[in-house]
Amino acid sequence: NDIQIYLHTIIYLHITTLKSHTCRSLNDISQSIRFLAVGIASQIFFMAGYNFSIHIFEPRGYPASTIYAAFYTCYIPFGHMLQGLFVFGWPEQYFSSLLSNAPIGFTAMALGTLLTGFLSRVRFDGMVEDLAASAFGKVNDDDLKEEGGEFYASLVVLVVTSVWTYLLSQYVNAAPVVEKVKGEKEPGKEL
Repeated sequence: NDIQIYLHTIIYLHITTLKSHTCRSLNDISQSIRFLAVGIASQIFFMAGYNFSIHIFEPRGYPASTIYAAFYTCYIPFGHMLQGLFVFGWPEQYFSSLLSNAPIGFTAMALGTLLTGFLSRVRFDGMVEDLAASAFGKVNDDDLKEEGGEFYASLVVLVVTSVWTYLLSQYVNAAPVVEKVKGEKEPGKEL
């Protein structure tokens, strides 16, 4: 029984020390760098989960846009959890924080859908490939037809929605500004 208490105490102290060290270590990294790193990891998780969902649900007759919207909606809490853990710090009231951040994901999804539709309509990928062909030499038209897809449009959408999400997340998750009371001295300026 004494050994159990001793082991529990050691484990508790180790976890507390590790948590404290991890928090200090994360705070040593710029918030913008943490946001970028978590954003990249989040994109990888999202694309893997989305592609898995496509393979599961598209053969059952669901359109890709419906799968995307459903998966993205389910993914928002996971993405918010990553941001809370590694970028902004865990909120005191998680659910209200999630609800204040969910519109960011929904507006990014709508922005991405509209931008993808527009870039597809203007044949953005074809324009980029034509520009690259004229700048770097003639490319075989058969190669362009075989490639298809919307790689360049996807990159533009990724950058635009990432900047959108970053700016709104900074605004929504910023620490509240505490106003000084008139006559209150700032620490360090009392000399």
